[in-house]
Amino acid sequence: MINNIRNAFNRTYLRYVHILNKYYPAHKSTGFTERNLTNNFVAAMENEIGENCISWFEAPISLENKAHIDAVIFTDNTTILIEAKRFTSPESKVNSVKSDIERMHLSSSIELLEKGLIDKVEPRKRYSIVLADVWTENNGKKELFENWPKCLSDEEFAYSDKISFGGLHSQEFWKHNYKLLIAVNEIQI
Repeated sequence: MINNIRNAFNRTYLRYVHILNKYYPAHKSTGFTERNLTNNFVAAMENEIGENCISWFEAPISLENKAHIDAVIFTDNTTILIEAKRFTSPESKVNSVKSDIERMHLSSSIELLEKGLIDKVEPRKRYSIVLADVWTENNGKKELFENWPKCLSDEEFAYSDKISFGGLHSQEFWKHNYKLLIAVNEIQI
């Protein structure tokens, strides 16, 4: 599954290149909503995995506080939880991501997500994915990009990557600042 995730991240990057070479979807700002990153990545995963996959956005992971996960993908034997972040202020967002990772690894979160699965196959592999984008226009954001994913945890991730967009056709300087990030952990419950 890690190879599928890696391929989907590369497909997401190529889709962004295609879009950003033709359209800059932010006006007088440096920011695209997290939903775009989540949707494009899930579409890439669906394309990568094929018909053996279903996905859902804003899936509940707690009934008590109505907490949701940005997206979940199920295959016959795998559950993938996805949270996306826009690193506007690195320090607070890094803490938010750490909290998201903890929530994604709770057995109660997994149980609630998988409760609705029909014909659930055991044993299941489970992964948490953090997708993020960052504009490296200041030192704090540059440092976050350079230290990705160590800024989240000293533990090893099953897969992580970071991508730049300097090769876009656009002559605008913003292309040197925009970056995509991914960090993937296997969930053990």
